[in-house]
Amino acid sequence: MPTSVYFNNQNATREQMLLEDMVIESIRNHGIDVYYLPRTSQGTLDSLFGDDPVKYFDQAIKIDMYMETFNDFGGQQEFFSKFGLQIEKTARVAVARRTFEKYVDPALRLLPKEGDLLFLPAQRKIMEIRFVERDMSFFQLGKQVPYMYGLSLETFKFNGEFINTGIEEIDYMADESTLSTNYDLDANSYSTTSFKRYEIAYQGTNGDVANSTAHGVVVSFDRPNNVLRLRNIKGAFSNTANANVIFGSATNAHANLMNYDILYNATIPQGEIGDNVIIESEANLIVDFSESNPFGNL
Repeated sequence: MPTSVYFNNQNATREQMLLEDMVIESIRNHGIDVYYLPRTSQGTLDSLFGDDPVKYFDQAIKIDMYMETFNDFGGQQEFFSKFGLQIEKTARVAVARRTFEKYVDPALRLLPKEGDLLFLPAQRKIMEIRFVERDMSFFQLGKQVPYMYGLSLETFKFNGEFINTGIEEIDYMADESTLSTNYDLDANSYSTTSFKRYEIAYQGTNGDVANSTAHGVVVSFDRPNNVLRLRNIKGAFSNTANANVIFGSATNAHANLMNYDILYNATIPQGEIGDNVIIESEANLIVDFSESNPFGNL
């Protein structure tokens, strides 16, 4: 026999609103505050592979979400593979649909999107959204629009993304996790102005960043020690005379480059990217790179 029209009403709008209010209140009472970082692109989107050549995150929106896996991160944890040490920790959070629409501009996002980031202040982790579950509430009381979204997260792997949200803690973590290089500058060649964080430092004709021979984003400038730290580097900087001037695109600062080593970075702890120094030294003892074909018989 059919369901009762008196008790099983799938078009009860008031009951749907009550359930949605309870979901929002539960997340607000038992959830955590996270920062939602929507992804934009500074390049042309690759429609075939769905990838951004230059991922850019310039906003951090504070939203309350419920952490479903709060005891520890799941996933495969740390393990060794043919690519070396892999750290793949996962988590899952839930966000109310109405809460998301309240804090995120509809012109920017109508719902959470794969590839966007979440910063968890308590865990001090930046996580990437890998999957958005849109049918998490499974149409309770006949409501077809979801009450909330389930977000599957994975530890974010930095790969040259540009993060400048204005939140010091988030931006600092991005700077420390991204590959960067220290450039030693000539103390006697400084301009009156200093390089500014996040501006573009480049070599080439002064004022012509588009046609520069090399450029990078300024992470920090240690003027007392004459060290300019850059990341997102494109091209190769030169320290030869008459071609070694580095300019700042925003401050118009300039100084002569003395030397640098792309294999060494004192700001990165030994055991991570700093291992390239050890690998290069050991390889030089085994392989004779003075030969034209050190890996073959010809």
